[in-house]
Amino acid sequence: MPAWYDTFIEEIAAGEGQYLACEACGESSLPPRRVCPACGSAELSRRPLPDRGTVVAFTEISVTIPKFHGETPYTVVMVEFDDDVVLSGQLREATAGDIAIGDEVVLGTEARDEGPDLVTFRPVQE
Repeated sequence: MPAWYDTFIEEIAAGEGQYLACEACGESSLPPRRVCPACGSAELSRRPLPDRGTVVAFTEISVTIPKFHGETPYTVVMVEFDDDVVLSGQLREATAGDIAIGDEVVLGTEARDEGPDLVTFRPVQE
């Protein structure tokens, strides 16, 4: 994995995740970026990535790549945060049958014995 991914995961694990907001057009994106993907401006500012977001899509993975062999089935969710920032990760403590579009989830990370750490989400316990 590229060095930026390790930094991104470490920031999330420390509760200091960030996203980028374009000062020119208002678009938001995730690091690493040097220019806004919408307008090309280099005026990007870092903003705190919230620890909670809303599920906008999900799928259960039954057949996977070798790196996740033996871990199926698992659920991948797409989660939207403030300013239309969307991040994907693996769902923990629930399955695809337990969640729905619009459910609130908590952002986290998970260390792995082999390979890079993962971005994870857990359902909000109310």
